[in-house]
Amino acid sequence: MDTRLLPPIFPTVWASEWGEDKLGLYLDLDYQNVTQRFRWIVPGTFLMGSPKTELKRFDHEIQHAVTLTQGFWLAESACTQALWQVVLGDNPANFKDTSDHPIENVSWDDVQR
Repeated sequence: MDTRLLPPIFPTVWASEWGEDKLGLYLDLDYQNVTQRFRWIVPGTFLMGSPKTELKRFDHEIQHAVTLTQGFWLAESACTQALWQVVLGDNPANFKDTSDHPIENVSWDDVQR
């Protein structure tokens, strides 16, 4: 791997576990026994949008090049109900079948809290 594509500090101080697998670099953040995995997004150029040949494509979905000048850590999944619960102390979700489901039924203001 090109070391210019690696995070400036790896692993970061907040990581409880880190490594590399077939998807690339990852860090785990554990908080009160709930884990959120983050993935390293490498800097570079990629195509965003739909090619003209894609079925059911809208006219405004123009394919274009996007360049990321710096890498960054991105959560691998949406915030789970379990993580919301341990951070904010409640679970306002309607669908509570499992705490691994994404949190829903929250507003922008709830997230800012």
